[in-house]
Amino acid sequence: MKKIAIAGFGFMGAVHARNILASKNLELCAIIDNRENIFAGIENTGNAGRLDLPIEFLRKIPVHRTLEEYCRTENPDAALICVPLFLHYDLTKRALNLGLDVLLEKPFCAEPEQCRELIELAKGKQRLLMVAHCIRFAPAWEFLAECIRDQRYGKLQLLTATRMGGEPTWGVWQDEKIKNTCGGALLDLLIHDVDFANYCLGVPESVKLNLNKDEYWEFELKYHDEPAKISVKGGFLYRHTAFASEYAAAFENGSIRFSTLEPELIRIGTDKGAETVNVKGDAYSAELEYFAECCETRTAPLKCPPEASLQAIETCREIRQAIPASV
Repeated sequence: MKKIAIAGFGFMGAVHARNILASKNLELCAIIDNRENIFAGIENTGNAGRLDLPIEFLRKIPVHRTLEEYCRTENPDAALICVPLFLHYDLTKRALNLGLDVLLEKPFCAEPEQCRELIELAKGKQRLLMVAHCIRFAPAWEFLAECIRDQRYGKLQLLTATRMGGEPTWGVWQDEKIKNTCGGALLDLLIHDVDFANYCLGVPESVKLNLNKDEYWEFELKYHDEPAKISVKGGFLYRHTAFASEYAAAFENGSIRFSTLEPELIRIGTDKGAETVNVKGDAYSAELEYFAECCETRTAPLKCPPEASLQAIETCREIRQAIPASV
């Protein structure tokens, strides 16, 4: 069992803590956070409603202000970093230099140069570095990836992904200065769909921005030698608007649809008629177990390598650069 410390106990830190406590392969050995009361309001943060957290058990976990403070007396195996984006580079670098494997909550870092430096540092320290792009581990999206790769319904013709909800009102998003460093909806929400498209199809040849209004985006991705049309849309709407994500994929011989409004059901249409596929499983939990297995076997995280997470950052940068100068 690998001992892992969570750095940053906001919404995602709490989600990961719950899954670590349920894991047979990971032990939550510490929480790293310099705030006075890290449990205040934690159960009511996030876009999915109330979190089911074992608060009384979590209160027994040692809390330290810095990773260095904790590592002076203890020897964790890994750090799970869930801090605001502007802290990703510094804290990941410190964790790697302390000899820890690192699972970093997405997105990677704001600057591609920082991502590259951390990738090389991890290699030099012989530590594992993985960025938590959970959609790669979500059952409904894994099913779609398999269909694209094995072409069971023919070649992909069209993929449209939509992801939107109210602007976050919890955690660091309440601090205007920190909020402005988080990359907005492009890096917080739509990078999921950018990374998934890259996961299935490779490195984009070009991007085309069709619409950008404040924190709402619509854009297309074009891949080398790939005739399929890839469209991504969504972002932040007015606060407290319900969150939903979905995809629609058209192949030569069928179509597939999924929405988080029906989270355990995939709908398929072919010449044989309509059919459904039931899916179950938690992406965050699967992601953690995969990372734990990589740590145990000392195997590079090939399903979600940091180089791919860097590519998602670079693709999002291209999308942002496509905004007309007059806007």
